[in-house]
Amino acid sequence: MKTSTNRIMAFFASLILSAGFAVCCFRIPALSAAVSSIGNVNLLTYAMTVILFCVSYLIFSILLARTEKPCFFDTPRNAFFTVVLLITVNILFFIRMYRLEVDVYGSVSARYVWHSIPFWLVLICLVTEGLVFLHFARNNNFSVKTWAMSLFYGLLTLLAAYNFYTPEVFLRNEPDRLHMDAYFNSIYNVLHGSPYTEYTTSIYGHFGILYKLPMKILGGDLIDFILLNTIIGALCFLAAFLTLHFIVKNDLLRVLGSIALTFPVLSMRSGIYWQLWPHRILFMCLMLFWIAFCVRFKKSGRLICILGYVLSLLGILWNTETGLFCAISWAAFWILRCLCHKKDSWLPVLKTCLLHLAGILLSFLGAYAVVELYNIMNGGQITGIREFLFPLLQSSYMDGLLRVDLPEFASAYMIILVLFFMACAWGISHICFVRAQDETDSRHLLLICFTFAAAVLSLGQITYFINRAAYHNLEIIHIPCILLLCIFAEEGMNTFQTFRIKNMNSFSGMQIFKGTFTAVSLLVLMTVSTGNIIQYGQNTALREELHNEQELNDFAAHIAANIPENTYAFGIGVPEIYSILRWDTGCYTLDLADLSLRPEAGDYIMDDIKAKKIPAFLAGEGTISRLEKYSSKEKSQWLLDTYEISREFEFKGAVLQYFTLK
Repeated sequence: MKTSTNRIMAFFASLILSAGFAVCCFRIPALSAAVSSIGNVNLLTYAMTVILFCVSYLIFSILLARTEKPCFFDTPRNAFFTVVLLITVNILFFIRMYRLEVDVYGSVSARYVWHSIPFWLVLICLVTEGLVFLHFARNNNFSVKTWAMSLFYGLLTLLAAYNFYTPEVFLRNEPDRLHMDAYFNSIYNVLHGSPYTEYTTSIYGHFGILYKLPMKILGGDLIDFILLNTIIGALCFLAAFLTLHFIVKNDLLRVLGSIALTFPVLSMRSGIYWQLWPHRILFMCLMLFWIAFCVRFKKSGRLICILGYVLSLLGILWNTETGLFCAISWAAFWILRCLCHKKDSWLPVLKTCLLHLAGILLSFLGAYAVVELYNIMNGGQITGIREFLFPLLQSSYMDGLLRVDLPEFASAYMIILVLFFMACAWGISHICFVRAQDETDSRHLLLICFTFAAAVLSLGQITYFINRAAYHNLEIIHIPCILLLCIFAEEGMNTFQTFRIKNMNSFSGMQIFKGTFTAVSLLVLMTVSTGNIIQYGQNTALREELHNEQELNDFAAHIAANIPENTYAFGIGVPEIYSILRWDTGCYTLDLADLSLRPEAGDYIMDDIKAKKIPAFLAGEGTISRLEKYSSKEKSQWLLDTYEISREFEFKGAVLQYFTLK
């Protein structure tokens, strides 16, 4: 480009175009109906918007690179007044977003401290803290010894781990219990050697295979599962902290960023959000760490590349969509790196693209092969790729059960998408045929490639929220969001610290934009960190209650004293109790919380009871009503005509029912 500020002009033009397209898709009835007739309106509109932004930014960048006219933002005064206008608009947007946060589907933000006190008081406190903090950041070079920084990361990792250790799972509300049961049920099946079939495949992936060995070593009960999840959760944050340390050099940003990273787990809830943590977060963090490691130590050999795809393979095995996004982001890192260096011909670029497309494909096929090998070794059959991808290809799941409309009012995801688009644009602007001059700093170029790869991974991960726009689902991209804020903040830190209005003309337009974004990023990081520290203490009592193991053990012992050992059992909460007792349910199926996706699994259970002439069985929380609602009416009626409730076991609002023959 002739001037670096042309990137900003291209960005704004692309952003307005793509945002306008998305609004039209959602708000114009005829267009919305046309998109819906093809498939999921949320995901299709989102995918087209992302593609439109990237393509339009590339085109606008190339066109602006050929113009001889100076960009409007080249003049420092124009740039300054533009950023003042943007800051004003953003402040108004943030205020509106804050006031409407409680209206987001599934939001629990009304119980947060800042929503329980007058808004004017919150505003005064934030403005005062912000001014003091920005003054400190501008006039001090904050420095922390490496050993102290390592200790800080370690303490935060331990705090996060403590929050993950919540064995009193029945104390949580019903949705959390259902999500936890879905995960553990799949692991329980694998521990008992059950192959994956149409009746047993979990909707969350084939992670049970990776859990099997450590669970066997530990003993295999629910407490062991919680302990493993605690270790995995701690690993997520340790990887995130190391990624931050490798990519960002400024110690103030490292401290603020590390505190902000832990906000969802330490303060937004008293425990963890089972739907995401740590399951959908782990391999995202590991991939970000792996790319950051390659950037920090300039690793780019063939073995390094292969190991990245091996990590993606394990990610696909763990959770199909997350693993695929990891593989795509790893490929994006290498392909952009290739595109950033001028080549005599397009052949090396084409070769690189084909090799990495093959890497993505082999990662997927490798994960699929592991599952089929496991099935064969456990007496099962090859199920096919469609079953491997269950339930991603089912419209009843993606467009029916799962979909929640996106908020049309000011919401956090809008700002986050702009951040991810900025990261994509930063990468695209450094492609050899787009930029004005060669990039001389190889580490800086690698940092740009990391930022682009992180954006690609995040744009993939956020599809979970885009399709199901529930409040806590946005946590899925919290970690890369904070990392990107820290990276962009560091880019303009020098301008932020040295800028004075009287010396405005000594700065370029691009420097003014970067310095302003640094100030905004610092304020966001400060706000999130402050909220984390304040809200953490509010959850202390309930957090301690969730660590109570004895009540759960006592409940399991109570059941053991009242029904025969290894009584046939199924349903929500049953695998957890039976694992503590070291009993075998004798029934291995899909978790019944997701019975609506596979109603035939309920039919399979009732046929099994009939064929084996079971004298009695234990049904989990809400299980019989789910069988009646989703499975065969005739078979459900037979079950109720043949068996009667002999005893009920109630624990923390969950009721398990013991049935015997009439």
